Amino acid sequence: MAGLGTDPTENKTFDERFGVMLKDSMRAGTEVTEALGRMTDSFMKDMDDEEEDITRDDKEDAAGEKSIEDIRLELEDTKAELEILKENMPGGIMTYNADTGKINYVNQGLLHIFGCEEEQFRERYMDNFSLFVMKDDRARVNEQIESQMLFYNYVELTYRVENLMDEITYINHRATLRTLRDGTRIFMCFITDVSELVDTQNRMQRVNEQLYFETERFKLIEEAIDNIEYDYDVDNDRLSISKKDERGVRHWNRVDRFISGKELQKRVYHDDIFIVTSVVDAIMRNAEKGVVEYRLNQEDGGYLWYRMNYASFADKTDHVHRIVGSAKEITAEKHEQEKLRSEAETDGMTGLLNKKAMQLSCAEHLGGSEVTDCHALFMIDTDNFKSVNDTLGHSTGDDTIKFVADCIRKVFRENDLVGRMGGDEFMVLMNHATEQSAIDKAKSLNDSIRTDIKGDAGTVHISCSIGIAFFAKHGEDYDSLFKAADSALYEAKEAGKDCYRVYAPSAR
Repeated sequence: MAGLGTDPTENKTFDERFGVMLKDSMRAGTEVTEALGRMTDSFMKDMDDEEEDITRDDKEDAAGEKSIEDIRLELEDTKAELEILKENMPGGIMTYNADTGKINYVNQGLLHIFGCEEEQFRERYMDNFSLFVMKDDRARVNEQIESQMLFYNYVELTYRVENLMDEITYINHRATLRTLRDGTRIFMCFITDVSELVDTQNRMQRVNEQLYFETERFKLIEEAIDNIEYDYDVDNDRLSISKKDERGVRHWNRVDRFISGKELQKRVYHDDIFIVTSVVDAIMRNAEKGVVEYRLNQEDGGYLWYRMNYASFADKTDHVHRIVGSAKEITAEKHEQEKLRSEAETDGMTGLLNKKAMQLSCAEHLGGSEVTDCHALFMIDTDNFKSVNDTLGHSTGDDTIKFVADCIRKVFRENDLVGRMGGDEFMVLMNHATEQSAIDKAKSLNDSIRTDIKGDAGTVHISCSIGIAFFAKHGEDYDSLFKAADSALYEAKEAGKDCYRVYAPSAR
């Protein structure tokens, strides 16, 4: 920065010395600007006083008063002093029309900052302050000028300017608004090049950011030393992976083109790709922390479950440039959870969903469906089951329930929901069915279950009655659809059993 000196023996850091330099430069510029204003005001006042005196006493004796020639000489001396101050002060000076933005005056100090002649300067920025400011900063600069002028007659700004070499110069701008005698409003500006200071601050910011995410990364490692550690360089699309070998020694491996090369999709189990990519997309847009569970493919064709704690880091422009994570294998934990969930949701005798699990699963499935979807809800009751228990015994009755459950399981598809609602009653939610396909399934089920159950005490004939209701024709939620299917089941029993009925609103 031209014109600023520092004491090389002073025991201060570079940033402290540079800060002092900038403050001294700004203070000097302010003092010079204020001095220029005071001198101009004083001289103009003297001129006004002289004109009034001469007009009033033009016919009187002017002996002892200053002559016009004396005033002219004094003006020239003052102008010379002003020129010396302007050309030797640190930084640069600019004046421009506050209403039109037209640049009126630039001094050599300002031209020195941009390394050009006045003609080049004016041609480059077309004599307009708005074009002097870098395009991306103009709206912000205009807003700041307007807001500061609401309370003060001066402004202080920092913005960027592209020089003649299309290089960016950071400018500190301090200006005072003055109104000329003809009403013209001008800004008298003191311009300082603060590019070096901004560069220093940016370097310090990068160092601080590096220290911060390194600290966070190692905190994660300390918390889960046996985990797999991830460090993703967003700008270079490079993933570093650290994990222990069989001897407990940690090694780092690097994967280039992790996102662009679709390495993530190759490593993550196909059913979990969507959730993992959604998390990655989110944390690449904003710096945040979180937890995600997913499966990784293994060489034997299987997979292992992992739970990852992650954190992403952004620079001062909110650009995310680093993501770190620590992943723990949780396969055994997941298997235990699945076992407990299955036990809680499964009917112990048939292996089908129990009543509560069936109700919740149906309600969730229907709640996520569109009204244009078509699903069929079946209510199934085993005909003459009480006679089986009473005549042949409860052991034969249990075998009969298992037989009916197996028949239902074989007739319907794997993606259909099948559950035992209690006793000899069952429910099926057939996904994405047509009315005809549902009727065909009902006929097949009637044929499959219709049989004789034999025992030491005799033979009992069993069959099934079926009630069918369609989503969303007969109901748009579980409760209303259940009532419709149950009503249709009643109609099937009233019709003599061993048959099906589709819900008809006018039937009951």
